[in-house]
Amino acid sequence: MIGEITPTLPTAEGELIPLDSELRDSLSFLDILCANEFEGEQIDPDVSSKTECDFYKGAPPKWMNFHLADERAAAPAGEKAVSVFKRDGYEKLRELIRLKQQGSWSVNTVRLMHHPGCGGTTLAMQVLWDLRKELRCAVLVDPFTDKKDVGKPVQKQPLLFDIKAAAVQVITLFTVGDPDKRNTVLLLQDNEHLNDPLQDCLVREIREQKLSATFPVVILLQCIRLVDTIDEEKIGRKLDLILKSSLSEKEKTSLVCKEQQLLRQHRDELRRFHSFKIMQHDFHEEYVIKTLFCAEGKEITKYVQLNRASCNTKLFAFLTLVSSYVPGSYLLQSQCEAFLSHQDPFAKNPSFEKRMEPFSDLIVTFSRHGSDDKRVCVAHPVLARHCVQLLTAAGVSRSSATLEFLQYLCRQEIQSSLLLFFKEMLTKREMTPKGKEMFSRLTIDIEKHEGICKCANVLKTASETFKHDPFYPQALARLYYIKLSDYTRAEIWAEKAKERVPTNSFIADTLGQVHKNHLYKQLSGKSGRPTTARDILFWAEKAIKAFKQEEELAEVESMTHTEDNPTKMSNTFNNRGIFGYLQVANIVYYSLTKLNPKCRKILTHEMSTEHLSSLFHDKKLMEYKTFITSLRLEVENKFYRFFESYFTYSEPRNQKDQTSYFQRDIVDCFFNYTRTPSQKGDLLLRILKDKMASTFPGISSLDKNTSESDLNLITGLWKVIHKERPDDINTACYILANIIQNCRPVVYHEPMTLPQLKALLLKVMEEENTKLWTPEFYLLVLLLFWPGETKEEDIPNSIDLNKYVECMKQAFENKYKKYLQSRELVPLFYLGKGSGLRRLVHRSNMDVICEQLQNSNSRRLKKTYGSAKIKENWFRDHLLRVNGVVEDHKAFACMADKKIEIYPQKQASVWKDGKILFYLGFNISGPMAFDIKYVQDKHTSGSMGFHTKESCNGAIENYIVGSPKACTTCDKMNKSTHWLSIEPSVSNTEGVTIYRHITPKGRHECQLSGLRWMCKSDVILKYQFRNWEPYTGFLGGMQYTQCGPLLDITVELGELEEVHLPHFACLGADLSLQEGMRILHVEDSGMSVEKVHEVTRFHAKLFHPTFSPKGVLLRSGFPLKVHCDLMVYLSKNQHLSLRTYLIPSDPSLVEAVEKQERQFGFKRHLVPRPERSLKIKSWFRLKTTCLASIDPEKIQLRYNNTTPSFFRVFVENPNIDFGMELICGNNTVWKAAIREAEIKDTVFSKAPAPPVVLPGGFVEKHRPDLIQRVSNALSIADDLLSQGIIIQEAYSKVKAANTSENQMRELLDAVILKGLKVEIAFLNALYKYNASLVEDMINGSSSS
Repeated sequence: MIGEITPTLPTAEGELIPLDSELRDSLSFLDILCANEFEGEQIDPDVSSKTECDFYKGAPPKWMNFHLADERAAAPAGEKAVSVFKRDGYEKLRELIRLKQQGSWSVNTVRLMHHPGCGGTTLAMQVLWDLRKELRCAVLVDPFTDKKDVGKPVQKQPLLFDIKAAAVQVITLFTVGDPDKRNTVLLLQDNEHLNDPLQDCLVREIREQKLSATFPVVILLQCIRLVDTIDEEKIGRKLDLILKSSLSEKEKTSLVCKEQQLLRQHRDELRRFHSFKIMQHDFHEEYVIKTLFCAEGKEITKYVQLNRASCNTKLFAFLTLVSSYVPGSYLLQSQCEAFLSHQDPFAKNPSFEKRMEPFSDLIVTFSRHGSDDKRVCVAHPVLARHCVQLLTAAGVSRSSATLEFLQYLCRQEIQSSLLLFFKEMLTKREMTPKGKEMFSRLTIDIEKHEGICKCANVLKTASETFKHDPFYPQALARLYYIKLSDYTRAEIWAEKAKERVPTNSFIADTLGQVHKNHLYKQLSGKSGRPTTARDILFWAEKAIKAFKQEEELAEVESMTHTEDNPTKMSNTFNNRGIFGYLQVANIVYYSLTKLNPKCRKILTHEMSTEHLSSLFHDKKLMEYKTFITSLRLEVENKFYRFFESYFTYSEPRNQKDQTSYFQRDIVDCFFNYTRTPSQKGDLLLRILKDKMASTFPGISSLDKNTSESDLNLITGLWKVIHKERPDDINTACYILANIIQNCRPVVYHEPMTLPQLKALLLKVMEEENTKLWTPEFYLLVLLLFWPGETKEEDIPNSIDLNKYVECMKQAFENKYKKYLQSRELVPLFYLGKGSGLRRLVHRSNMDVICEQLQNSNSRRLKKTYGSAKIKENWFRDHLLRVNGVVEDHKAFACMADKKIEIYPQKQASVWKDGKILFYLGFNISGPMAFDIKYVQDKHTSGSMGFHTKESCNGAIENYIVGSPKACTTCDKMNKSTHWLSIEPSVSNTEGVTIYRHITPKGRHECQLSGLRWMCKSDVILKYQFRNWEPYTGFLGGMQYTQCGPLLDITVELGELEEVHLPHFACLGADLSLQEGMRILHVEDSGMSVEKVHEVTRFHAKLFHPTFSPKGVLLRSGFPLKVHCDLMVYLSKNQHLSLRTYLIPSDPSLVEAVEKQERQFGFKRHLVPRPERSLKIKSWFRLKTTCLASIDPEKIQLRYNNTTPSFFRVFVENPNIDFGMELICGNNTVWKAAIREAEIKDTVFSKAPAPPVVLPGGFVEKHRPDLIQRVSNALSIADDLLSQGIIIQEAYSKVKAANTSENQMRELLDAVILKGLKVEIAFLNALYKYNASLVEDMINGSSSS
């Protein structure tokens, strides 16, 4: 496409490097968008016009659409190309990506969720296009999706997407160029590949290649189509963008203007721009209905009624189905042409569009990703849905359209993607807010409009067509038993599904479900005769046999995709067989005890099964004696062997992965069969089973609901068992019970100490019993021997914990990994701030927080970020922040003198070497680090936000300077975001404030001044603000005026490649200002003016600068508009005083104002900046909505070299809300509200009293005045008591006095003649509340 021009990619430093064409072609899973895509290429006008027309008809966007819009954006109005419409989410999506660029993970994800046809993919591609020169942008594609095999591939499985190969290619794109020339890959992952575990594969590949970078490797932009209503509360993630099929008023207005552009450029084609028109009509159906019932629409209806059997009608009917029920789907044009030729082999050979008339205007053809074969689909999903209805009304039903194409496919080659479209259309059950649909949406609609028999016919034909696919017979079996209650046919089709993939346990589950539902049917009374015990046991035994076979398959089947069996569900252990067994066992329990309550004793082994026949008067029931006897043992075995550890050690990663009744039914079944303790076995163990504490997982899951008495009992019982039989298992349970006992506020009356438990465990460890080598055993080793922050002295800790961490990982993989790998492992203990066993925090403490959040009625708390904040606070208050380090993608905890490997909760969070801080949890696989944060060196602090009094020595308080300003005048100008915002260290030398930065290689921005610089190695620089005053004469002679702060910059180490000096000129008002911008350069030899290499929205750039005082200048005479700051300072006594400054956005001016106002005790009150730039030298008036005096009447916006002028505002009543307005001429340019509640909470400082030497007896001398004039003695006494100046007894006397005079007398008695220190403290407190009185006293003493 680019011809002889070499394609390029951006680096993180903003450079462009070449991309080898052969390498680009080899990355077949990526549609790479180069930085210079289409640049220098001459595009045929017919091609560009067709590309635009196809897009507005409904074809997916191409990169050329965005290129054409950009290329002619500055062309004369009559020649402009139609720009691509941007949805309102554009800016937010760019901001989300920018945030991820600054993220701390190697692979970050942004989710764009949208309804089909509302512009989601277009918006995502628009963002990629606009970021192509900053990030390495690409779209994930499947190079094999449109390929056709020879023979009859319709009988084969579709090829699976090779996610591993795709991940390798993405990382290859990142690594193009030298190590210092790499850059983040922004990868668009559209809906068709979202089920692939790409993020995990990318993280694994990064680790295997040992890649290290100072910025994220990949940002995944996931474009997710939602077919159901978008529930924003349920989604709840802060980093999601939701694009709905409805327009804002702004978007509607924009589309009206867009229509005028289209009329000028494509008047003749506009009526066919269905995709554009549907969006313009706010996705409402009225437009589609109007289109289909206009003259042309009626012609289509008439044609269909007369030509239902024609080849183009059949093809269009299937196109509407697949476009309606599988958004984003298509047919290949070659496939469509083959269908037309097959139906009418003697027809002439006109164009495809001609053969599809009168439907041609409703469909679009387009090519994608360089494919030679075009794709065909209906113009828009809304249009497709209505066409399905139109065809149905005309006699072409959904089932007939599907069957026609299925019968054709039996004899033809087929593209791989169509196999997937068919499977989704006929077998995919959509997720809705109420849960999963019972069948696919097409199946549901066929049943609704045509009847259930038509559904069965379609699925049967599909099953016969796709002879190797098990999902069609599986769906048919479900249809028979759920909708038709035909269990015989359901069993036949379930068996056929199993035959196709005999090793797949998920497919085998269907047979068990058939028998289980048959059992339900028998019990419902709908079978036509009373249900007997024998009926129940007959169908229960069949169901349980099927579920046990499924369970056996799940145990042996491979957990990864293979070529022989691609239908396996990777990384998910199928527990449905075990769960199905328990469900059937529970049905047997309830149904038999309902027939005869005494049967409960047989099921729970309280009574022999010999009594079974007598209870139900049926001797043939003895055939089920073995079956009945096995139920309790199997239920106990499945609970203790599987589900107890399953629920204790893990939880679902997503709540939709586990139904609400899953755990409830399992526990209910277990208690039904075991509520009466078995008479067999040890009495103590029977008691422990009753308390659910007879196993290690059982003890681990004891929660806050376990009473102190029960916990004492459990610990005591395990003590006895351990003493009688001190084997490894009993010892482990006894140790764990002691640990949990010590985690409680009230402990066991004879608790074992940490040294005692260590000694006990060491004794067992020395035996080297192989039964010990379980994850549970290693967990105890880590809990007891994990070092503290300092070296411990109780027992010599010579154990190699790294060895045990590795052994625990291996033990977990052998015992639990295949069962739990699709779930989230939960920490059983956390490392807390206490000592000894008290440092271990049991998970039950965290469970309480989660339960409170789950049960909360507050919608705010239920949001992800609300609950996350509560958890974060709990972690901070209770858990220990652990120091660690990352080396070669491995994380280590640094405790005392040990470095122990730990496992990050998310591998993507440890992708670069460096020091880290984290919280530590212990799950069943080992020590797990979560909430990992990299620790920056002191000289590279990169925190963002408000400066505070502490962080900047009070120079600029609560003032954001380095961040971009909000200005509506120039907000359309591009601004760079590739800067790391960092905070300076501050020092003060002889009254001059010095700001210093120590930075590594990269692009940095000072938060305080907005100064930016780029360096290729470590740099130390410092700067200070200088006054422009000494240079005004020189500037006046040269006809220049200052346009930003004057910065005296010194580079103490290294060198800068670029420096970007801040300016306050608004370029949006007049772009020609850039031509008049220069840099003042001050040297010992004199002053000079330098040219600027580049001017951006807020900066002037210089390459390879030398340093001395520098500042941005602008040629005098330009009508200059500037970005401004409005600063309000308050002082409050009985009245409210305000000082309001209007200044250009210059941090040196802010510093000067701040210093001045602090001297007078005024406090900064934050108000918003003016939203647009203001003209320099204009006059402004201030207006308030309350009674106030304002002086002067007006001020001029000017650049003052010292301190700017300001409005003095005196408000008579400070206890009200009021508004302020800044007015220029007759226009209000700024508004703000001053709230009384905000002022009330502000702590105002006082200007210090004049320094005088107080004579001895000063307070006593003024005693009469103080008694008469001070009315707030109790407030002064409060201050003195809090400082320890007076004692509680003296304070009580002051408080008990009945008048203010008597209160002051008591207070003076407590401080007079108590020493100079006490008197000074008293005067300071007095000055705080009665400043004028103290000043009068001092002045009176001085004059006398």
